[in-house]
Amino acid sequence: MPEPIIVGVDGSRAALAAVLWAADDAARRGCDLRIVHVVAPVVHGGQPYERSLDDAVREEGERLLAEAAALADEYRADVHVSTELLYGHAAEMLRAQAGEAAAIVVGSRGLDGFAGLLLGSVGFALAGHAMGPVVVVRGVPAMVQGEIVAGLNPEDAVHPALDYAFEEAQARGARLRVVHAWDMPSSRLGTGFGLDTDVIAQVQQERVRRALAPWTKRHPGVEVTESVVRGNPIAALCEACARAGLVVVGSRGRGVIRSAVLGSVSHGVLHYASCPVAVVRPRVRAG
Repeated sequence: MPEPIIVGVDGSRAALAAVLWAADDAARRGCDLRIVHVVAPVVHGGQPYERSLDDAVREEGERLLAEAAALADEYRADVHVSTELLYGHAAEMLRAQAGEAAAIVVGSRGLDGFAGLLLGSVGFALAGHAMGPVVVVRGVPAMVQGEIVAGLNPEDAVHPALDYAFEEAQARGARLRVVHAWDMPSSRLGTGFGLDTDVIAQVQQERVRRALAPWTKRHPGVEVTESVVRGNPIAALCEACARAGLVVVGSRGRGVIRSAVLGSVSHGVLHYASCPVAVVRPRVRAG
């Protein structure tokens, strides 16, 4: 069975938007949708316990799950939906679920455990540390656009974000725009040597083409556009995503975009992108 899409809800409008996005993605991928809500356990004598069936916080959590499930069922009746009430810290519980998920989906702003996702600890903990894709949906997602944007650094050894971007493009029948932003070397050794920017641009273009070759071979049905630009990678990605339904970036220094855990590029794109953002961290396999 394919891994499910897991979406976290907390009663906020952003979380319900994430449910709609996740239901659509589950339908395209032919997998189940699991909706989870995290509440704090009752702590007695230093030990955590599940809340009783008539506990008000538990009842509210069950209500939120039922509301989200009804929304998903109404929106995509072709998707099997399940719900789960979890006890603990929201970021830790969702991060633990990532190993058995095709993707973890959350809203960009929320209540309670998901509050301040873009700037707070939950967002960093998920996008910087959860295995595989973490999709952050801001606002109410528009209809699926015909293009996906992915960042690329040709120097990196592994490209988990490209894996996810090509899979999404194939599932959607969408174009994939791969963005690589470069700049002139800052070393003083280059001063006075008259570096030809046109030549450097051509070299960068060829490096991108070679780096993409394994993916274009595996996904011949995906239309790929290469955008090799001189400038800031955050600006280049955010400009490109204005016409896209999803932008995909990496989460570590050796991922698709160089950054330290959730670094400057991933962080910047999460702040400024106008469409849903997928931050993809490599999966670590046991053994």
